[in-house]
Amino acid sequence: MAKKNLNSSIQNLMSGLVSTPKEPQNLNPSTLESSISTDTVETPKKRGPKPRKEVTEQISTVVLKSDMEKLRVVCQLEGCAIKDIIGAGISSFLKRYEKKYGEIQVKKSNQGRINDIIDSF
Repeated sequence: MAKKNLNSSIQNLMSGLVSTPKEPQNLNPSTLESSISTDTVETPKKRGPKPRKEVTEQISTVVLKSDMEKLRVVCQLEGCAIKDIIGAGISSFLKRYEKKYGEIQVKKSNQGRINDIIDSF
């Protein structure tokens, strides 16, 4: 019963897509399967995320609403992403800071060294 409803629904849908209505065709499951198997349709390959040159980190921050509105307008006009402008601003700030005060030394975190504690038992 469900197959008959599905076939008639598909036929009704297809008849609405063509300019002149055609006579309904009898679709047997065997002819339908053979027509599908003979057609070779290549599915497009899905693109994965682009590999990044550097490791990134997602953050959340608070900015003035008026500044964010202006930034969105600029990004829309220039066709760039907000993250690119913010990243360029942070990089520029860090370069100026290091030029004035010297290179910033980033200390490694001791967090995540649970094995040292477990091994000492």
